[in-house]
Amino acid sequence: MKALELRGVCKTYPDFALRDIEFSIQLGTITGLVGRNGAGKTTTIKSIVGTVHPDAGSIRILGREPDADVMQDVGVVYDECCFSGLLTAGHMDAVLRDVYRGWSSDLFFGLCERYALPVNQKIKTFSRGMKQKLSIAAALAHSPRLLLLDEPTGGLDPVARGEILDDLREFIEDGQHAVLLSTHITTDLDRLADRIVILSGGRLTLDESKDVLLDEYGVLRGAPDQLAQLDRADVLGLRRGAYAFEALCPDRAAAAARYPALTCDRADIEQVFRLLEGGIER
Repeated sequence: MKALELRGVCKTYPDFALRDIEFSIQLGTITGLVGRNGAGKTTTIKSIVGTVHPDAGSIRILGREPDADVMQDVGVVYDECCFSGLLTAGHMDAVLRDVYRGWSSDLFFGLCERYALPVNQKIKTFSRGMKQKLSIAAALAHSPRLLLLDEPTGGLDPVARGEILDDLREFIEDGQHAVLLSTHITTDLDRLADRIVILSGGRLTLDESKDVLLDEYGVLRGAPDQLAQLDRADVLGLRRGAYAFEALCPDRAAAAARYPALTCDRADIEQVFRLLEGGIER
């Protein structure tokens, strides 16, 4: 069963449009959602949750149309804490155990302890990183099968970020859970993700297995006067500087064989994202 499936999802605003977004997430996997600010990541997540209503397309969660019942199996963390600053973690437990049928106070307070969060202190006194950890604890505490995370590790120190990433990997290990992780921190995805989805200007520009991306994609490099050798049909994105150019190719071995005068190195997620944003010069 697919944890999540989007088909042709569109949403138009006066100054932005999400166009024909299609990707799916299998249970037992973590998918990284990457894009610049304004690329459409948050609109995509809000469309899944139902706080934004798409103009076209379909969304299925755990094989079903989204409704109040299936949303019980979805945990959500936005880039800003959505809980009132006047509440404490203890207050949150009292409220959320009446909202979610799967809520576990033991799990929630256990996560608060793991993340070193005071349970009787008002949320307004928390740092941004503490608020993010509290949001993650609340999302995990009702035992969802699908987690939607929008920049969840922003504001966290490296140790806390590592703890969260470890918890996410453990979350999907039984093959019955899945994560959609929107982040600017591509090193998190190098470590954690199984699949990478990249959005640019409201459009999907890449949907690829991370292993394929790291094993097969390559970055061609050369001097400006060597750019004329390059067939643009062989590349997905290009950036030209005063002294060199870089080009993203989907088949590193073939590119290295075809352009022996150029350097061809392995690509990482950040390079793929940056070069796709560069587009292709014709």
